[in-house]
Amino acid sequence: MKVSNVFTLLASAAVITLGATACGSAAAGPSTANPQSASILMNYFAQAEQGGYWDAMENQTGKDAGLTLEVKQGGPGIQTIPQVAAGQADFGIANADEVMVARKNGLPIVAVAGAYDTNLFCMMSHKSAGITDFSQLNGHQVSRRPAPYFDYLKSHFSLDAIEEINFTGSMADFKRNDNLVQQCFITSDVFKASREGVDINVLSVAKDGGYNPYGLLLFTTDKVVKEKPELVKSVVAASIAGWKNFLADPADAKTAVMAANKDTDPAIFDASAKTIKAGGYLGSSIGTMTDERWTTLRDQLASIGQLPADFDAKSAYTTAFMPK
Repeated sequence: MKVSNVFTLLASAAVITLGATACGSAAAGPSTANPQSASILMNYFAQAEQGGYWDAMENQTGKDAGLTLEVKQGGPGIQTIPQVAAGQADFGIANADEVMVARKNGLPIVAVAGAYDTNLFCMMSHKSAGITDFSQLNGHQVSRRPAPYFDYLKSHFSLDAIEEINFTGSMADFKRNDNLVQQCFITSDVFKASREGVDINVLSVAKDGGYNPYGLLLFTTDKVVKEKPELVKSVVAASIAGWKNFLADPADAKTAVMAANKDTDPAIFDASAKTIKAGGYLGSSIGTMTDERWTTLRDQLASIGQLPADFDAKSAYTTAFMPK
């Protein structure tokens, strides 16, 4: 999964009516007498890592409700934050550090619910390289996309002797270059390496690197929050319900993902969903965001010059729409 700076592609959309009952009794959706609609822009092609959002729709197909949710599948040309800020979608998904930096840069966006409590980003290396700590990346070629997480790793682990190259996602390049360390997701990419017969070591950016922004969280704009608070409440509740359903049984999410993305590999979906559940990556209270986590992230971003030290972390998120 990747995000680029191109500002164009919308590969597909699925429009499905959501039932108010699935939004949770504490945060019911609008009545059918006052129907509402919203769109959520995904950050890449439909896949298991987005499962809760797709499940939220697939499970509610055909139910009488007041919320119509349109999910816009992304692709390699998608950058969700500027597109949502420009009004091309009502909601989007992104990592918390991306939201905070965008907020500092003047984009009027705000996170309204978490998804991954433990970020999925990791780095994989050939087992023969013997890399068991991020400091050991020195002396190696590293395939990564420019992002705050990697700037933090470079600074925190003094990675001043690496050769940085742009991440392409190519397993073929990784297989033929024993010196290459490549960014990955702990889900799909690690499974692909195993299926290709490549023995790897994996370092988690969150667990081993100490850098853990909420992953694939739900965000919207200040305008939507101010003018449509009931809509935000309904979409947040529906998304959280979708993630809970996904953990209980990913079958419905798989149906929706495969319908939206015809190139989905069922085996990769199954392996990713299994890893997400087994690893507890969504946390014990899905959607929850804490002041402490956001403040820690602010301080980490300030340490690498991405934010001023006195940046108001609370301006980047709100927990006001979480189900009670």
